[in-house]
Amino acid sequence: MRVKILLAVCAASSVAVAQQAPSPRANVSGGPLRSDQACYDVRHYTLRVAVDPAARAIQGTLTMRADAVVDAASFALDLDDHLAVSRVRFDDDADVAYAFEGGRIVITPARGLVSGEAFEVEVAYGGQPVVAARPPWTGGFTWSETPAGAPWIATTCQGEGADLWWPCKDHPSDKPDGFDLYCTVPEELVCASNGTLQGEPVRADGRATYHWRSASPIANYNVALNIAPYVELKETFRCVDGTEMPVSFFVLPSSARKAKRCLPTFLDHLAVFERLLGPYPFRHEKYGVAESPHLGMEHQTIIAYGNGFRDEQYDWLHNHELAHEWWGNLVTCRDWKDMWLHEGFGTYMQPLYREVRFGRQAYEDEIHRHRAMNRAPIAPREVRDSKQIYFGGGGGNDIYYKGSLVLHTLRYHLGDEKFFDVLRRFAYPDAAAAARTDGGQVRFVDTDDLVALVDEVAGTPTGWFFEVYVRRAGLPRIEYEVRDGLLELEWKTPDDAPFSLDVPVSVGGIELRVPMSGGKGSKAVGTADFHIDPGRRVLMARPRRRG
Repeated sequence: MRVKILLAVCAASSVAVAQQAPSPRANVSGGPLRSDQACYDVRHYTLRVAVDPAARAIQGTLTMRADAVVDAASFALDLDDHLAVSRVRFDDDADVAYAFEGGRIVITPARGLVSGEAFEVEVAYGGQPVVAARPPWTGGFTWSETPAGAPWIATTCQGEGADLWWPCKDHPSDKPDGFDLYCTVPEELVCASNGTLQGEPVRADGRATYHWRSASPIANYNVALNIAPYVELKETFRCVDGTEMPVSFFVLPSSARKAKRCLPTFLDHLAVFERLLGPYPFRHEKYGVAESPHLGMEHQTIIAYGNGFRDEQYDWLHNHELAHEWWGNLVTCRDWKDMWLHEGFGTYMQPLYREVRFGRQAYEDEIHRHRAMNRAPIAPREVRDSKQIYFGGGGGNDIYYKGSLVLHTLRYHLGDEKFFDVLRRFAYPDAAAAARTDGGQVRFVDTDDLVALVDEVAGTPTGWFFEVYVRRAGLPRIEYEVRDGLLELEWKTPDDAPFSLDVPVSVGGIELRVPMSGGKGSKAVGTADFHIDPGRRVLMARPRRRG
């Protein structure tokens, strides 16, 4: 994607560049963007990969087209060192100098990179990729078997990065504008992947090659292989803008009957999300689902689903992964420090769907199952890699559940009309963006972008709200006392940060909002019973009586 990361020459950019010399690299995605990758902007990847289930091995060739954005003597691609590099070509130079060590391919063209010029690099590689120990949380290849004993293979790599199985610039801030995948498998198997299938698979020598093309920018970790003797369930879905979109559900033959029963519910998830957020972002390609030997992942246009078809009324796993087509694939954080914009928003769509279909009580039942751990900020200002934001500082649940509860509270603060305006405009800033299907609808966001939008919709600054809820670990707390029939309330916050959220109070069974100007407020209650936030509309620590 055309995102120029120029921190080597521009300190004002929002992604940090590390200038240190090459060193061994952990299996993580993102983090500080190194100068040997900040020097170029990826335009397109073409990956040709052959998968050998018997040997649990792959052989591939990755071709990257990119633009140099600064002059550089060398540049780098990432590739896990379980794999071996056999050849590197740079433009027409088949003898380009390169070194592969510590998960990094450092390429040194004779002329170097020249700012403003396009270049092409090709890497031939192969071997036995990392086996996923606990997919999708611990990624790699899953080499499984169907109930009938056929190979069932899937890739997952959100935490570690796509370089687990193909060479790439492994940073969330740079998506290619498009992606072509040629995957060769034994002819009795099917490869389901991102985007649209280009013609029929080419069959030769007992193998079949599938060509899938993604026409929109796509995050590296979203590129996925799903390989099995799939049958394809096909439907057509009419999107909210009138587009007739193909639906492809790739399932094991033994799952076809259950999948057919669940497909109407999956399509209903899609219809509700379009109603709330705007059109499905990739309707020019497909809405795709692939049954997987792991729980699931939001792979763009080919959601991995492994939840067992257990709930034909509401399947939380499918609901969550589908939500990422908007929150994560349409709008993408440029640094993992803002991952809550993917996971918190995706999690909040679950109670919203239940509210639309089953009523407010279903929403309440769902949202009140969410629990916050409050061990680290969900949106730190410092650069984070994928492991730091997901596993560091007490674990990753808060980017899901606390993020969802922050949105629940924001809805209370803004009111429904303004809140849903924020959701729609954060997905699609305007009608022109909602109408685009050429890839231009996809964009990068961060937490400050959300704050700016909320300020605009609210008509008043709301930075104080996000400063406490997403930039701090701890929760605000209400301290209260009753003096002479007057209930006095005061917010106490981490670091004494300003906070002026109205407080819901029930007095004699009637709920009202107590304004909290300057963090303090009061309400005459006399001798009546009162309850602070009886409906749990506000994310806060348990209220505490003074004295």
